[in-house]
Amino acid sequence: MKVCNILLKQGCIEEESIEKALRIQAGSDKPIGEILLEIGAVEDAALKGALDLQSDLQKELFSDKAAFLETTEPFDGLDAASLAQICETMEWKQFATGELVQKEGTPGEFFHVVKNGLAKIFMEKDGEEKIVGFLGEGDFFGATALLSDGINPSSVVTIEQTLCLAQNKEAFTAMIEIHPQFAGYFNQLIIRQSRTIFSKLLATGTGAMAQVEPFLYSKRVKDLISPRQVFCAEGDTLEEAARRLIGEDVKTAVVIDSNKKLLGTIGLKELADASLLKGASPRQTIGPIVEKGLRAINSDSYFFDALHEMMRKRTDTLIVMTGEKIDGVLTSLDLLQFRGREVLSLIRNIEDARSFDELNLLRQDVESVLRVLIGDGAVASHACKIVSELNDKIVRRAIRLSEKTLGVAPIPYAWLGLGSEGRKEQTLLTDQDNAILFDSPGNSEKARSAEEYFKALSDMVVKGLNECGFPLCKGNIMATNPRYFGDLSSWKEKTTRWISVSAEKGEDLVDIYTFLDFRAVYGSEILEETLRSHVIGEFRKHPYALRMLARPIVSIPIPLGFFKNFLVEKNGKYKNTVNIKTHGLLPLSTCVKLLAFFGEVTEVNTLERIRGLAGKGIIPADRSEFFEQAFETFLALKIHNNLNNLDQGRDFSNNINPALLGAKQKQLLKDSFLAVSEVQKITKDVLRVVDNA
Repeated sequence: MKVCNILLKQGCIEEESIEKALRIQAGSDKPIGEILLEIGAVEDAALKGALDLQSDLQKELFSDKAAFLETTEPFDGLDAASLAQICETMEWKQFATGELVQKEGTPGEFFHVVKNGLAKIFMEKDGEEKIVGFLGEGDFFGATALLSDGINPSSVVTIEQTLCLAQNKEAFTAMIEIHPQFAGYFNQLIIRQSRTIFSKLLATGTGAMAQVEPFLYSKRVKDLISPRQVFCAEGDTLEEAARRLIGEDVKTAVVIDSNKKLLGTIGLKELADASLLKGASPRQTIGPIVEKGLRAINSDSYFFDALHEMMRKRTDTLIVMTGEKIDGVLTSLDLLQFRGREVLSLIRNIEDARSFDELNLLRQDVESVLRVLIGDGAVASHACKIVSELNDKIVRRAIRLSEKTLGVAPIPYAWLGLGSEGRKEQTLLTDQDNAILFDSPGNSEKARSAEEYFKALSDMVVKGLNECGFPLCKGNIMATNPRYFGDLSSWKEKTTRWISVSAEKGEDLVDIYTFLDFRAVYGSEILEETLRSHVIGEFRKHPYALRMLARPIVSIPIPLGFFKNFLVEKNGKYKNTVNIKTHGLLPLSTCVKLLAFFGEVTEVNTLERIRGLAGKGIIPADRSEFFEQAFETFLALKIHNNLNNLDQGRDFSNNINPALLGAKQKQLLKDSFLAVSEVQKITKDVLRVVDNA
């Protein structure tokens, strides 16, 4: 236990004095105790007593191996004698912050069990560090090398001071021989090490710790494409191409030019259309009918990436590439052999829906898709992207049904998704947050006509979405509200006013936060980009607005005490819980959003914004993956909590009881709240937020 913690617990010092001393120590080499004495924060006798107690506690901690192991798998099933025998072969090791404990590619020498602290597992690829997980209390490392080829597959470095139990190779091997049940347990550890610890903990729900192989997300595109690939040259005839496709029993072939470069694709549909409907000769070359709207994907991409790309681009075919090399074609049929069936069939049904009632029934199927994705081990952000893409398709279909009633729009427009819809971070039963932006009409008569049309369209779409299962926004952040309706000129005027006046006065902040996640769900992306450029420019002119928007967000406290214990609600409906949205998702995503506008990062999704900010050096590159995994933690817990609430017939809430989490999940949640605090500090420093200014 740190000396400051002891003094605080004994009532010998105030928390403010500790914070002051720590700030002084940041620019000094002096011990914290010496600084506390210099600033008069503590008496000499009290400090000496605390230091003596710290020494005694440290000795006690280092001796109590059995008490720790008997609460840690797989040692918790051993009798006292067996446990004592193992403890004799282990010793405590303390590692300083930033210490490299294990290096990738070196011979494995020790097995470690983490008692307290935090470390990260990472690998080197092409000279870049790739974080694959974090280690907290009860986690192991080192077993992979000792059970396999003897070489460490990854590196481990401490993020903070970390205490471990260490066992050498000979003792570890002897332990496995004496307790053969450990062999199966640690062999599973080797498999788990190939995934991120984050995914391992949150793939199965908040109460279970069973291991689920995330099949969808471990399969790469190169493993999904059919081995029967057909390649044609642009000079091949229709007859030759047809014979190859029929002979190999495939529907699509890759077409290459005379330089063996990718030209496009051709399928049985194009061949039939040319020969049967247009009367082309079988000897005609296929060049003129090649489909050249190429959509390529890297062979190392995952199942999820291919599924998401097909949904986003509305295509059934992707060209698989390894660098410049063409591997073949991936079709929706290839995905249907795996777990994409539910999603792709739902998409087709949405796009064929003929009424809002039909869309409502399909909207209810989105919950089933989310359950399937989470059950298959999907990372939370991936699952949210799929759900958001499905919701986008429902919104687009609702708009098209409305256009069918009202007629074609008189001028270009964009239907904007705001908030979580704009960020593609929707989960279940998300309220509507939308706006409408249309091109500036040329004259007053055209302006009146356009305004009437888009008012009618907004009204029909918002009501239709409500019928489809998207509840009306309680804060009225919808296209039917004049505040969220207008042409490009009026939008530029109102956003200028929001930024130059409202934000600086601290007015309507919730509306502004929600609006800043705007994304064109349907219609003109050029209008969206034009408005985004304008908003970025206004923030550049009025940097104080970003400070004002940041001030209440960086002030949101994280629910952790001085000793990193959870600060839960003391009474009421949510007694003994913490709100992971209020204290986690909201401050994290909002800080990232404001930093993105400061850094002129145009991405809207939170994870993409974090990566963009890291690329510009606004967020430290070595912390970005830590922040990403914190975001994934909150999002995954939110999804599981929502599904549990739904199953038990309770109202949706973002409150979680930490006591119901496993030890590792608690540690992960604590680390995630600490990541929020770190992002808040970065935001405060970058935007120069001053308290009570």
